[in-house]
Amino acid sequence: MKYLKIIAVILWRVWFYTLAAICTLTIGVVIYLMTYQNNNKLTYFFMRMWGWVIFYGTGFTYSLLSEEDLDPKENYIFIANHTSLIDVVLMYVLHPNHPIIFVGKKELEKYPVFGRIYKKVSILVDRSSRESKQAVFSAVKKELTQHNKNVVIFPEGGVPNRKVKLEKFKDGAFISSVYCNSPIVLYVFHNLKNMFPFVFNLGYPGKVKVERVKILYPKGETKNSLKEKAYQLIYERIKDDKIEFN
Repeated sequence: MKYLKIIAVILWRVWFYTLAAICTLTIGVVIYLMTYQNNNKLTYFFMRMWGWVIFYGTGFTYSLLSEEDLDPKENYIFIANHTSLIDVVLMYVLHPNHPIIFVGKKELEKYPVFGRIYKKVSILVDRSSRESKQAVFSAVKKELTQHNKNVVIFPEGGVPNRKVKLEKFKDGAFISSVYCNSPIVLYVFHNLKNMFPFVFNLGYPGKVKVERVKILYPKGETKNSLKEKAYQLIYERIKDDKIEFN
């Protein structure tokens, strides 16, 4: 029975990567072409389609517990605990009316096909370059104020080791909030460390529990006070989540 389960999981994971590849080579190419014109609503429609097909097509659904509603006229910086590849497509699913753009690692642009699309729809940062990291703040402000978009930043800087509940936050999201005078929306993703970990023979489809915990406003705050509040609020929600290792 154990080996049958492992085989089933591996086949399911293969299906995920196959579906993601198909979506990137079809919908993704459309997104790439759409970025050359100014119809941002239509571009975002296809971006959400890409995320929606991968998320639901892999067998996931979600429930959202929202303690604070989003203002349809406000642009935000969205942050969440980073647990899985599914985090990215889930962000698209969660935001039909708040178009998003990710701040992401520059090294991902080297991947064939995906890299070209990724470069078009993300704010890229080279973490080894001080100049690149500084330029991000102006780019974020431009997206928030001129392009009417919302910016997604995973403040852990990447997916941490599975044994780590929540990695120490980096400063970028919180400097951006103060610099742009933009509120930060805190999300918590539960159980994706178990449902879709970076372990090829582990995982399962199902309902992802999502919490929109708090909206933090930068007025009267520093990047350190925002960072500390955000970390504690998210950590308190996930500290009791169990991590399965087999």
